Amino acid sequence: MPTNSDADHYETNDDFVEKLKEIGTNVVHFCGALLKRPSIAKKANHTDIVSAAIVMALFALIIAFSYYFVIQYSILASFYMNVSIIDSLVLPFIVFILLQLIMAGITFAGAKLAAQAVTFADVLAKYGAYLVPFAILYVVALVFSLIGLSVLAGLFIFISILGLLMMVPTFILMEQTPEGIDRIYILLGLYALATLVFGVFIRAFAQSMIGNIMGSMLGGF
Repeated sequence: MPTNSDADHYETNDDFVEKLKEIGTNVVHFCGALLKRPSIAKKANHTDIVSAAIVMALFALIIAFSYYFVIQYSILASFYMNVSIIDSLVLPFIVFILLQLIMAGITFAGAKLAAQAVTFADVLAKYGAYLVPFAILYVVALVFSLIGLSVLAGLFIFISILGLLMMVPTFILMEQTPEGIDRIYILLGLYALATLVFGVFIRAFAQSMIGNIMGSMLGGF
């Protein structure tokens, strides 16, 4: 016969499953509403932070998978490289999560300099909300790449990354009238920081790729 501890265990599992269903339903509703009307992202606040965080994680995962396939299945990789899944998938995923968090942090700092009434949780939720159409755009770019429309794929990827770095922070900072430092100066500073941060990330990726190529080539001797 089931003991009380078994009953508690089953009840806990049921509660966990129900919670996952609730989160899944919220994320689907969150993304669906934003796909229909992306501008309602301005209404996102700390209560939407779980859905926004999942969007950010999914976007980072999509980018990491695209990087993984480029590394693993490129012509260069077939001759020279034997890159581990940690280097080609897990680390890029973590890196792009950090990149989004850094950009959300920079946006929050800009909002505080403009004396806007927001919390970091609000900014994080808005950041994830505004990312939805750019994440979809990135997925469309991957489809274009698979069917050979490389120019369109490159354009859409550029727009989606530009959205992550600059457009989303701009949308957030434009929501409220600034009471502090003029918004133009804040945006210029934000764009400079975004470019610097992204440059550091790209340089790290390039160095990692070159290191893997050299390691594989030298390992053959």
